[in-house]
Amino acid sequence: MNDLEQFSNVFNPYQNVSSMMPPGYIRAMNIVSITPKSPAEYNGILPGEELISINGRAIGDEIDYEFYAADEALDIVLQRDGIERQLHIRKSIDEELGLGMEPMKIRSCANNCVFCFAHQNPPGVREALNFKDGDFRFSFLYGHYITMTNMGQKQLDRVVEQQLSPLYVSVHVTNPQLRREMLLYGKDDQILDKIKFLTDHKIELHTQIVLCPGWNDGDILLETVRDLAQFHPGVKTVSIVPVGLTKYRDGLPQLTSFTKDSASDFIEWFQSREGEFKLPDIDRFVYLSDEFFILGGKPIPDNDYYGEFSMIENGVGQCRDFSNRFLASQPMLPQKLKRPTRLIFVTGVLGYQFLSDTISASLDTIENLEYEIIPVKNDWLGPELVTVTGLISARDLVTQLKSIQAADAVYLSYRMFSDEGITLDDHTRESIEKRLGLPVYIHHEDMLEILSPWV
Repeated sequence: MNDLEQFSNVFNPYQNVSSMMPPGYIRAMNIVSITPKSPAEYNGILPGEELISINGRAIGDEIDYEFYAADEALDIVLQRDGIERQLHIRKSIDEELGLGMEPMKIRSCANNCVFCFAHQNPPGVREALNFKDGDFRFSFLYGHYITMTNMGQKQLDRVVEQQLSPLYVSVHVTNPQLRREMLLYGKDDQILDKIKFLTDHKIELHTQIVLCPGWNDGDILLETVRDLAQFHPGVKTVSIVPVGLTKYRDGLPQLTSFTKDSASDFIEWFQSREGEFKLPDIDRFVYLSDEFFILGGKPIPDNDYYGEFSMIENGVGQCRDFSNRFLASQPMLPQKLKRPTRLIFVTGVLGYQFLSDTISASLDTIENLEYEIIPVKNDWLGPELVTVTGLISARDLVTQLKSIQAADAVYLSYRMFSDEGITLDDHTRESIEKRLGLPVYIHHEDMLEILSPWV
């Protein structure tokens, strides 16, 4: 007899209470685990039941659960095998109810943006990369960028009620006609009205513009930034990143990537105009991504440019942050390794010179350390188009490193891997290690951590 059957035989408070429930409840939140010695366990809740509502509010996902379960007095409706039951639970305000809920199902994007990376993936890419994320909940939880085109008033109201702030919004352009052309959404999605509603209700937004030469640059870009600036401080930042293209664009709209010259020209043009966006209470509102500066052959800005480094995961300030952390670690770097050691550091073509300039002088002084920084060309996606470290495939890495001299270890940036440890082309660290025949490690850009096993 399993736990559910035993519970049913000992205590069966279930009754059909459907007529007592308001319409529109979402019956999709399965309880997968119960925390031992929690209020949920003490009140007889078991895995396998469905959580319908808390205090009369429908529970559609984990965020709903966390928000409504925070109260001290909870009127809970559960369901099992189509039969519902009610519980009243009291707990302290800082006490967890103790339910482990099923993972949220992510909501897809409603657009077909002309530059969407999901439309220009090659065969063999890991499946998750073909999915277009448009879920405001994942924007709040993990910093995913969304366009909000699929958000109606019900979703906007929920964001406000539960204070899901900050959100990360891909705006790209505010001109309604051009938005229809770039996002291929087919109608005016009223992006500025949505931003106004959210910021009026104290929701903070970090916004992004993917800049496509000949589409949303020039005066159109200035218009977009001005439109967003009117909502500061609700709109905290605007980051501008260059469009990313691959060689797999057959049948897609014509787009042009940035070159060294066009990136340099854009930086100079924008810096000559950014005084128009100076706001009285902050030093900077609009940020250019690191990729523009590296591609255009310009120096990485100093710390003052990036303020709180709030857009670092969007490629804005990553280089300066790495440089800062490496500089701070220099006094603690070892003077000597315990034995002669050869290490390989893998990077994308774009970041090679910056990485070499940042770390080489210090590493050259460490006795018994031989190292090589290898820039891997992205032959899979297009070597002239894709040059960042995070989009290196396992196949390109193995092909280009198979002829290297014997090494004690190969170090790969965590940016090459998903949260589950999978590369763009669906390989793991272990499979790369097996194919190279060398020890392979994933690093988090901390040189002290990298060198510590060899000291």
